[in-house]
Amino acid sequence: MDQPSLALAWTLLAAGLVLIAAEFLLPTVFIGFVGAAVSFAGIWLSAAGGVGSCLLFCLVFVAGLAAEFLLFRRLLRATPITNRADNQGAAVPAASGFALYVGRQARALTALAPSGAVEIDGARVEAFSADGFVERGAAVIVTEAAAGRVTVRLVR
Repeated sequence: MDQPSLALAWTLLAAGLVLIAAEFLLPTVFIGFVGAAVSFAGIWLSAAGGVGSCLLFCLVFVAGLAAEFLLFRRLLRATPITNRADNQGAAVPAASGFALYVGRQARALTALAPSGAVEIDGARVEAFSADGFVERGAAVIVTEAAAGRVTVRLVR
């Protein structure tokens, strides 16, 4: 096959890899699909150069994807988007964080059926009722602490 068609194939492969890389920074799904389609078009055009040429293009595509993945995985660690996505200091507090509530009295902010929310020392905490259904506003006592919630019983 003549040289310009392989040049077009290389250009399409490179453009597709650039679009896939852009998908890492601008997660839209659409850009990634277009990048994959453009890359596959380049690989398809490379088949005109023979099996060896097509295999080379496939190898470059896979190596390029792997390099992008590893590069962006390393680069995105320090970005604010990654810092918000990790679970450190957010979503589910450790059980030790709630251990100080064991033995304290609380008030049911929602009906516990058997799960809901209670207020302990002004803090809203997810709770599980060992007594089953508990009405909103009822006084409860914290009996144990688990990751992300406490277990409560009705005050009798």
